[in-house]
Amino acid sequence: MSSPFGQRSGTTCVPAGSQRRLDVAELIGARPSADEAKAFSASTEDAIASEEKYRSLMQHLPTALWQVDSRRTGEVFERMRAEGVRDIAAFFEDNPDFVEFAKDVVVVSEVNRAAVTLFHAAHPGDLVRPVRYLFEADPDLAKRVMVAHFNGSRHLIEETRMLAFDGAVIDVLFSVTYPRPPEQLDTTFITIQDISARLNTERQLRKLQAEFARAARIATLGELATSIAHEISQPLTAIVSNGEASLRWLARGDHDCDKVAQLTSKIVTNARRASDIIQRMRGMAAKQELENGPVDLNDAVQEALMFIGHDVESKTIVVTAVVDPDRPIVMADRIQLQQVVINLLINSVQALVRGGAHERGHIEVRTGCDGNGFASVSIADNGPGIAEADLDRVFDSFFSTKESGLGVGLAICHTIVAAHGGEIRATNRPQGGAQFVFTMPLADRSFCRTL
Repeated sequence: MSSPFGQRSGTTCVPAGSQRRLDVAELIGARPSADEAKAFSASTEDAIASEEKYRSLMQHLPTALWQVDSRRTGEVFERMRAEGVRDIAAFFEDNPDFVEFAKDVVVVSEVNRAAVTLFHAAHPGDLVRPVRYLFEADPDLAKRVMVAHFNGSRHLIEETRMLAFDGAVIDVLFSVTYPRPPEQLDTTFITIQDISARLNTERQLRKLQAEFARAARIATLGELATSIAHEISQPLTAIVSNGEASLRWLARGDHDCDKVAQLTSKIVTNARRASDIIQRMRGMAAKQELENGPVDLNDAVQEALMFIGHDVESKTIVVTAVVDPDRPIVMADRIQLQQVVINLLINSVQALVRGGAHERGHIEVRTGCDGNGFASVSIADNGPGIAEADLDRVFDSFFSTKESGLGVGLAICHTIVAAHGGEIRATNRPQGGAQFVFTMPLADRSFCRTL
């Protein structure tokens, strides 16, 4: 009989009570040669060294790492496929207990030091158990992990939250890698990275951007003080006029109640108009968080036009508004949306004044859709346009073509539009003048008219 190393041994023995001589190789195999034994020992040592190297690398990774045995769910998934299950998400909806079952049969086999630290655990053994604890803060994450596994995905990566053992909630980047071939499901790897600091930095950045935008809005209100005062003075003048007329009717002694009621109604209407103007001013100046919600784009544009109404009239500039009759509704912060429109309108007004055009200044504002689920606002003028060399820089912070300009208005427009998931661009019109177009996502993506 040959040994595992390919040779035979001549040693024999006779068991008690037996007359047949047995080859020892039949019982225990042949003794290897010295070279074979040395090679086998070296191979074993290499395997041990490789294992130790792997474990050392795993333990010293800065990212929290879990090795998970998910063979049980893999076996169940194979049976489900054989039985014709194709829509695993629908299956989970009908069988929610399966997800709970999986949380208990998928087991953590090993973790590294970073995982222990991340979960504020005392010992690695605290984490070597069923994976249920990974989904305490986001129970639906387990379902998404299994859907990706069933559908044959190689990876699943999500930003989510984890609940540490001391009750702390941690913002994390969660990643699971499914092995290939699937027979190696006992080495499924999960990595979890703490992104709390990054998200906090992003929140602080958004806060600074909001403060910057607010400061710009207040500066804009200062620039439009004359126009705003004119807008408020109109309803106030009407209130005074109607109030005096009402008093005169009452003083005549011939109390015409219908006439007094009519005058009083006009007073109330104009008072409300003045109040609305003041409320819009307060909204522009208020310190508040970004509040995205459905906003009627046409209304937002009309309200923005109100702010610059007197300013353009005093400069003999004509503003034409062509609004979409289907009234597109966008997902946006109303105040910041108005700020973008006002800044672009002011930019056009200033360009027309600086340009000294031989014809009367004209600004056209249009609302509509771009055909891709976004609403569009276009603001075009017949001014001198933008120098070709400046087109790529007009939205840069502190870049201005005006001698006294700070270069923040268009930069803020770009920041606000980008924060809403839209885009803004500047071009020159073939017939002369500049055109700015920005987009914002529609509340209902199925709504669409082309601008």
